[in-house]
Amino acid sequence: MFFTETGNETKRLNALIEAGAKELMADDEALADRVREWAFDPRRIQMLDGARYYRGDNDILGRKRLVIGEDGELVEDKSLTNNRIAHSFFRKLVDQKSQYLFGRPFSVSTDDGAYGDILNGIFDQRLRRKIQNLCKEAVVKGIAWLQPYIDHEGIHFQKIPAEEVIPLWEDSEHTVLEAAVRVYTSEGYEGRRKKTFTHVEYWDSDGVRYYLMENGKLSPDPMRADSCHMTIGGKGYNFKKVPFIPFKYNEEEISLIRYVKPLIDDYDLLKSDDSNAIMDTPNSILVVKNYDGQGLGEFRKNLSQYKAVKVTDDGGLDIKSTGLSTDMVEKHLKLDRKDLYEAGRGVDTQSEDLKTASGVALKFLYADLDLDCNGIESEFMGGLSEMVSFVNLWLQLSGQGDFGDKSVRFVLNRDIIINEEQAIDDCMKSEGMLSRQTVLENHPWVTDVEEELRRCGEGNE
Repeated sequence: MFFTETGNETKRLNALIEAGAKELMADDEALADRVREWAFDPRRIQMLDGARYYRGDNDILGRKRLVIGEDGELVEDKSLTNNRIAHSFFRKLVDQKSQYLFGRPFSVSTDDGAYGDILNGIFDQRLRRKIQNLCKEAVVKGIAWLQPYIDHEGIHFQKIPAEEVIPLWEDSEHTVLEAAVRVYTSEGYEGRRKKTFTHVEYWDSDGVRYYLMENGKLSPDPMRADSCHMTIGGKGYNFKKVPFIPFKYNEEEISLIRYVKPLIDDYDLLKSDDSNAIMDTPNSILVVKNYDGQGLGEFRKNLSQYKAVKVTDDGGLDIKSTGLSTDMVEKHLKLDRKDLYEAGRGVDTQSEDLKTASGVALKFLYADLDLDCNGIESEFMGGLSEMVSFVNLWLQLSGQGDFGDKSVRFVLNRDIIINEEQAIDDCMKSEGMLSRQTVLENHPWVTDVEEELRRCGEGNE
């Protein structure tokens, strides 16, 4: 059995709680401590940084132009040009990986025809799009979460923002969840006063407990009673495992932003400084002799407004250029860009090599992207298998059959435009050596293997 039935609240409260993290977190005060710590946890901060940079909200946008003031301290000088140019390298790298893996529909197949129809009905276009978005989230934040739930309409999967989930792992390899804590906010009214509420949910195999957090302390949520994972036909049920499915970017759960942020910041800063140097007067030192005016403020105003200054007798103005070397800037930007795609394991579509490469050379340019996506695919296969186990539970609960012993295969049809012709040729050459189903699973034009087998007269009846 993959679930437990709970007839009443007393039975749920009397359930045995295993030792370890679950027992510790059963204490509301310890749970409150963990929630407070999570707000400043470096992993959560990194997730938020990744989300910012994906939106294009780079650090450069908050930059101020500082100069040394009269007291020797740095002060902002708003008269200086302050171009803040943010580049969307991070978004491009993230989208490359998600589109490369999930841009084309993946195949779901099994040896049981009826079971295959059910799975393809569940993994419809909407759920496939959600899984593609999960890939984005995993790359941006290091890990993404999907929460399965069952109601009278069937089984559903909800994407939970990673920064809202505090996982309590049972093992050091982070493969089995002991419990999961979800923390999120909502806006509402207390009387006539608008207020932000902080919700805390504690999920384990015994059910879910609901809290509100205020001033660092937890209290039971008066609007929601502790409950089972799901209620079907008036009966409460709990999954045997915590209903949160992790989808990791890598084994270490480290966001891509960790590897590329310093390079993006350097590129943004250098490009912005170069733009400032072109547009701003301070890119030159002005040497004035016998100036006919009151002070430097008036001098700068006259120079800016009239493009001229007044001098007396043998006075004059000499301009000493201190602008940045264009060649030096361009060289540094090229190195930054090269390092960015190296560290981010992506493909620079502006590369001159990409315009002329073909065959093996083109595969070589995609090698880093392919390598990174191999790792993502390996991690996601575990998550997809977890989804199937919850689907099997729903099918069992709804009386549609027990398919727990059936094997399910997922094949990601990578969006490799350079390999399509070769992939088709390889499939044709494999006829007779491999089964028809295996050939179709790897054919770039096939999105529904079971349907294609039926068209060929070979499908399961």
